[in-house]
Amino acid sequence: MRNLRFLSCLAACGSFLMSCSSAPAPVADSPRSSEVVETPVAAPAETPVAAIPASYKDVQFPEFVYVAPHPKDYRVEVAPGITGYIASDRSLPLVNFSVYFDESTQASQLKDEAPRSMVSSMLRRGAGGGVSPHDLDDSLEFISAGISTSAGTFSSMFDINCLSKDFANLLELSKKVLTAPAFDKEQLEIVKAGFVTSYDRRFDTPAKILSSLKAKVNYAPNPRLWDANADEYKAVTAEDVKRLAAGTYSSKRIVFALSGDVDRDSSIAMLKDFFASWKVEPVAEKPAPKPLSFLRRPGIYVVDKDITQANISMNQPFVKRPHPDYYPAAVASFILGGGSFTSRLMNRVRSDEGLAYSIYSSVGNDYRDTSMVTIALQTKVESVDFALKLIYEEVEKLAKEGPSAEELAQAKKSLIESLPSLFDSPASTAVIFANGELIGKSQDHYLEYVKEINTVTPDQVKAMITKYFDKDKMTISIVAPVSKLEALKPFTVIPMDSLEFRN
Repeated sequence: MRNLRFLSCLAACGSFLMSCSSAPAPVADSPRSSEVVETPVAAPAETPVAAIPASYKDVQFPEFVYVAPHPKDYRVEVAPGITGYIASDRSLPLVNFSVYFDESTQASQLKDEAPRSMVSSMLRRGAGGGVSPHDLDDSLEFISAGISTSAGTFSSMFDINCLSKDFANLLELSKKVLTAPAFDKEQLEIVKAGFVTSYDRRFDTPAKILSSLKAKVNYAPNPRLWDANADEYKAVTAEDVKRLAAGTYSSKRIVFALSGDVDRDSSIAMLKDFFASWKVEPVAEKPAPKPLSFLRRPGIYVVDKDITQANISMNQPFVKRPHPDYYPAAVASFILGGGSFTSRLMNRVRSDEGLAYSIYSSVGNDYRDTSMVTIALQTKVESVDFALKLIYEEVEKLAKEGPSAEELAQAKKSLIESLPSLFDSPASTAVIFANGELIGKSQDHYLEYVKEINTVTPDQVKAMITKYFDKDKMTISIVAPVSKLEALKPFTVIPMDSLEFRN
């Protein structure tokens, strides 16, 4: 009975609502029926439906056209020698601020390498300016902000990430801490423990061993490559770090990147005040870092390691940018092994023969030193000889015959269409422009990039493969069991305990 009464109620309500909805709505000053004029309504136009292609290969896409942002639209100068890039984004109340100082931090003697390597961490972790490390950590955690620091071979930098409402306060806090770092002894012990642990585990994985082996057999000794040991890390004192950090953040040339919820004009005014009062005691000018040089001793070098997958890196000296060979070599490398599943090495070594999960080639992109070209892979120890044979064949074939028209077009298209990923956020845009200015890139670099890539010819690809992927000039580094590499002989065995640079 309850259900019947409920259904009757619903029916009555439905009838009432229908009668209400059918009644005409009252309209003020509506004309009499005899005065009503009906306006003809045009039938909606039919949207033509494109025919479905018979195959996905027949799907047509509009031509991709991308013009990278230009640095001049973001660049500002707040004082002589202090320039930067501001990219506003008001969508979130966040600010990213990175400041780069054109200065070198380098040890002049081996015993100073351990404290020098700790300068980056201790500039921030040691706190300063009357602020203790614990107070700094608590303050930053409370407002969900961060300050990070580094001091490297060619530049020093610090970075601030915070909510926009806290940015002005963070500027002052960073100035207080970084212009008078304290190098707290308790924090130094924590940092030292981390370095000792990293040293003890430096050869834990084949990849780490390969990285050290590659450096050892390719580069001539250089102070920039020095390796400190555990005893040297343990012996570091706060005074040592302070001495090596002297003059950091005192460069006369500064480049910054500011992005996020900021107003351009008010930011310029704020940064002028900030840098005007940035006082760091300068020191005598340090000598320029010595460029890296190559041993140029082609051959096969092996570190004996009982593993089932051989780790391999094939390298040859390349160029220091800017250099006319860079762009054609980049296209050539993409076709050879840089294009993932479209590359020749991937198709031959992985897809056809199943010898490696990943294999790739690359060309170095360095404005400070001469870089290297690389072919790298991992493969079963038993298949190392066969894998190298296939690599040589593909290199020789591309050098002799050149790329197909389809390969060349795909390489150019992929390299150019990778540009937008560099500028995927205002923060990325500001940072990439700041770094570009620091190393001397042209303001029109990303416009020139497209033009240079598009002009690469098949003959240039052949020439670059011949010149920079020459097996007779390559240094081949391998981490694998020596006893299972008989087919590769002759090769040179490098003891693991001799991989460090100590001279």
